[in-house]
Amino acid sequence: MSLPGLKDKTAIVTGAAGGIGAAMVRRLVAEGAKVVAVDLQQAGIDALVASLPKGSVIAVTADVSDEASTQNYVDTAVKHFGGVHLFANNAGIIGERAPLSEMSIPWFDKVMAVNTRGVFLGLRAVMRQMIKQGTGGSIVNTASIGGIAPARARSASYAASKAAVVGLSCTAALENGKHGIRVNAICPGGVDTDMASPDARAGKSAVFATYPIPRVATTDEIANFTAYLLSDEASFQTGGVYPIDGGALLV
Repeated sequence: MSLPGLKDKTAIVTGAAGGIGAAMVRRLVAEGAKVVAVDLQQAGIDALVASLPKGSVIAVTADVSDEASTQNYVDTAVKHFGGVHLFANNAGIIGERAPLSEMSIPWFDKVMAVNTRGVFLGLRAVMRQMIKQGTGGSIVNTASIGGIAPARARSASYAASKAAVVGLSCTAALENGKHGIRVNAICPGGVDTDMASPDARAGKSAVFATYPIPRVATTDEIANFTAYLLSDEASFQTGGVYPIDGGALLV
């Protein structure tokens, strides 16, 4: 069953070259949306575009932490598809894994630049366009359960950046409901991507074995929930912070 409010809409997905982002692009295309797929990895988004129906996706290479690059992917959506209605603000990195007392400043700054500044710049540019259009819209920011309750040691920069994404999401929702713009945050736990350990992806992690659903999520499971929040099925949901973690936060 298709989700209402996605067909013929224009969506932007950042971090689209692989993992969760690529799954989001595929799901939105399957729902009939036109998608601007954004990533720093040109080869990855080119391969994604080649695998999908011609004309359904445009690839844009961008550094999400750069203001001009961010504005360019929004302008590309407007130029090619006529506007922006949906935004999966998904790009993110793990960064250096080290105790906070030993964490390097360059790595801390890099994680904050991509995960926090990148989300802020994307929100600002897309919301400005949505407000200008006067047609409302829906935004989903990818945070993490690490931004709610840090799930592991040695990841202070990641946890801090994702907690900031939660704060940005709630503030954006508070400010922009009057414009018909909904903003929600998803908080994945472990997902079957390169960010997860090989043991977790293979189902051999003792940590994941303790969770109510004792495995990592598939990328499609994250994309499916994102598509729901972007759709009209979630028309009264804004400012939400949604764990997608197999019950990890309960343990």
